[in-house]
Amino acid sequence: MRELARFFRALGDENRLRLVSLLTQQESGHALCVGRLARELGVTPSAVSQHLRVLKDLGLVHPERRGYRLHYFLDSERLAIYQQFVREQLGEDFVIREREQLAQSGCEDPVLS
Repeated sequence: MRELARFFRALGDENRLRLVSLLTQQESGHALCVGRLARELGVTPSAVSQHLRVLKDLGLVHPERRGYRLHYFLDSERLAIYQQFVREQLGEDFVIREREQLAQSGCEDPVLS
């Protein structure tokens, strides 16, 4: 349960959830740099770096050096582990209800997909 609490705490911040969403939309092998993520989210690069640190500590994102910049990509295998853990701990019905509520509100949640 402690690991599940860490996962929800990390994704409980709207900007971190938006970061995960942006990174899930990237094609395999295509990572984004902090500056690009900051522009997409409308926040400062330092704010993005702080959010990425939390996601890195959770194992959801990994940096890749490209020249002078670090580019970040989502660890889809790690995300799948968390998704399965949510299903096991809270039940499949919880995931289905959450997905339905998000669909009704016009939002999509890549974390519960």
